[in-house]
Amino acid sequence: MNVIPYHRFEITSRLKRDDALAAIAAHVEKRQLFNWRWPSSSNDERFSGEVTIDGFSITRILGYRNSFAPVTHGEVHDAGSFSRIVITMRPFIAVLIFCAFFTTLALASLAASVVPGILLLLFLYALVMGGFWLETNKQEQTLRKIFQAM
Repeated sequence: MNVIPYHRFEITSRLKRDDALAAIAAHVEKRQLFNWRWPSSSNDERFSGEVTIDGFSITRILGYRNSFAPVTHGEVHDAGSFSRIVITMRPFIAVLIFCAFFTTLALASLAASVVPGILLLLFLYALVMGGFWLETNKQEQTLRKIFQAM
């Protein structure tokens, strides 16, 4: 686990490039502004986003609210009879803006009183990292299963 909410890894798949793109496309729904959320194990392999000619940009459809869940970008490369998928996970841009604003408030309170400022920073860090890495690990396992990782 990194100390920042950013995760990059590669998957070598038994599937050819076109088959790998078709495999992820079978699990991706079109992005919607509002989704009905209900906790269910059927959500484990459901994503919203888009699949393009050379990659994908997706987020997992969650049955609960997690603002710190990662946005996943993938590039699918041809590797002979296999494919190589390079995946990058990072927080949503709005979350990063929220964190910058919250950090500014914490640093301002640090000037007034050290202990509450430090506690505020630690709370923000734990909140972001916990929410991000919980989902990142689930998504990585799901993507390895979808792409039939070697």
